[in-house]
Parts: sequence; structure tokens; C-alpha cells
Amino acid sequence: MRKKNVSAFSGFLVAIVFTFSQGCGEPSSLDNPSSAGLPPAIVEVKEINPEQLRLVYEIPGTLQAEMSVEVKSEVEGIISTIGFEEGQKVSTGDLLFRLRDSEQKAFLHEAEASLSLAKATHTRTLVLAKREIVSTSQLDTAYAELAVAKARVERAKVNLERTTIRAPFDGSVGARAVDVGDRVGSEDVLVRVDALDRLQLSFSVVEAYSARIKLGIPVTVEVAPFPDEKFPGEVYFISPALDETLRRLPIKAWVPNPSHRLRPGLFAKIKAELSERSDALMIPESALVYDLEGPFVWVLDKDNRAHRNPVDLGFQSDGKIEIVKGLVPGSRVVASGVHKVVEGFVVAPAQMLEGDAS
Repeated sequence: MRKKNVSAFSGFLVAIVFTFSQGCGEPSSLDNPSSAGLPPAIVEVKEINPEQLRLVYEIPGTLQAEMSVEVKSEVEGIISTIGFEEGQKVSTGDLLFRLRDSEQKAFLHEAEASLSLAKATHTRTLVLAKREIVSTSQLDTAYAELAVAKARVERAKVNLERTTIRAPFDGSVGARAVDVGDRVGSEDVLVRVDALDRLQLSFSVVEAYSARIKLGIPVTVEVAPFPDEKFPGEVYFISPALDETLRRLPIKAWVPNPSHRLRPGLFAKIKAELSERSDALMIPESALVYDLEGPFVWVLDKDNRAHRNPVDLGFQSDGKIEIVKGLVPGSRVVASGVHKVVEGFVVAPAQMLEGDAS
């Protein structure tokens, strides 16, 4: 009995030692398929070389008129004439409205009569002063009265001119808000005038792109009424400071609109070309992997062994991601099948297998 127990115990110890040695040695064939005679994981591989990159920023926005004003009267009065048709184009200085001006004309005639009297008085006083018949102070008084009379004439002319309301710039008039005979004051809106030959486009870029924006860079605009067309524009203003609340840089661009097809207020899809270069290293989105340490890609060495390679990301567009740090031209990365890759293990590039098969 005792000998049988000893033999059994010895066999148990041998089994433990064997198992321990297997656990503490090199990876078993179960962990490394290639060492067990199994084929390596098949993956798609892409060689990364410099390519052209157009950095295009997309953002929604709204078209606005180059200039837009609500026309109001500077003086109170009654509308006597309307000089335009609603919706028509007008030029700078064209008549829009005229107020009844009989009272202003009367004030002007009165001021002109006072001016004539002041001129005559000043002339006589000047002659008498040369003869030393009147004092210097009397001459000064006559001169002052003449100056006041001239100022009253100028003020009367201004008030008369204010009864004529003209277009402040070239544009198109909207619907009028008053009719002939209406009494209006300085706070009443009479009509709106919009300059439409070119439209203003306001948008902003995030802080990270603020250094890339330059004056004169092109933009394109897409709007719902013309879904198959793109309207070009150009950046003309860059704010000197970021918006402190949104941390964005305000930008403005002009969009030519000679045919007036585009209208202020239209919602626009804006594409701004921030920069263009020919040395960008781009990888497919499918090649990018994330873990707790950040983004990385699997890079293959000359023996097709995969190695984890941390990367810094740049611009993303059309299914590709720019790598700004972590890769060099000519690097071969796993483009598809990244979930099958293990650090240090050999993989089989799909295109290589296809070549062997041929």
C-alpha cells in the first residue's frame, strides 16, 4: 500500500513541475498561431506616402446683405410723394419720399430776408466805422448779426432738404410701410433698402484652426434653393481677437451676387479652404486604434511584424485622417483587420498573398 501511494504522489509532483515549466517559459503555440504552424492573420496594408491635402472647414451660416438700412425721416411731416415701386432697384441719391415742405420753405424765405437785412446793416456800419462815426463795438455787433443770419439760412436749407428722403446707397427697396398722406416721425420706418450686388457671409472657426485662416482664402456656399450649385466667395475680414465665450475666431467673406439670385437670410452651408499642402501623411480611418494611452496604428517592419506606433492626429476628411506626428513616409500600416493584430506577431498582408497566389 505504501509503495503505491509514494508512486502516485511522485507522479503528481512531476505533473506540477511540468505544468509550471510550461507556464513560465516562452508563449505556447496556442498564443502564437504562427509557431503552431497556423497561417498568420490576414490584414490589409497601406504604404503611407505624402499626398495633397486641402484643409476645408465646413460650417453652417447665414447670408446677409452687404448693407441694409431701415429708412426713416429726420423730421416730422406728412408724406406727399413716393418715388419708387416696391422691390425695384435704386441708385444712391434716388428719391424715395418727399414730405410736405411749405412750412420749411417759408422758414427759409424768412431767414433769407433776415440775411439781406443783416448784410445791408453790416455794410453801412462798416462805412461809418471807417469814418469813425460808429464805435468798434457797433461794428462787431453788426458782424455778429450777419453771421447769425447766415447760420439761420443754412439751418433752414437743411430742414428743407430733410423733407426729401433719398436712397443712401445702390440697392433694392422692400415693401413700403407708409402711404401718401401719412404723418411720420423720426422713429417711423418708411422702407428698407438692401445692397444685394454682393452678400456678406459671417462664420467662425475653432481655436485650433485660427492660425490657418488667411485673408483672401476662397469659400464656397451652398443653399437650399439651388442644391446643385456652389457660389464662390472670398474672406475679407479676420477678427483680431477670439470670442471669449465661444473660443472661436469670427470671420467674414464676400459672396458676389450680380444676378441677385441669392437673398439675405438664406441658410448657407459654408466650405472654407483654410490651407493646401502636398506633404500630408494620411491614413484610412479604419487604421486608427485607440487604447488607454491614446491613438496609435500598427506599423509593419520588414519581416511583417506588427508594432504599436503612437500618433498625433490632424485634419479629418473623406474617411481619412492626417497624421502630424508618429509616421514617416514609406511606413506600412495595417489599414483593415486591426482587431486581429498582436504586438510583435507576424501578419500576412492581403496584397502579398494575392501576389503569391498568382
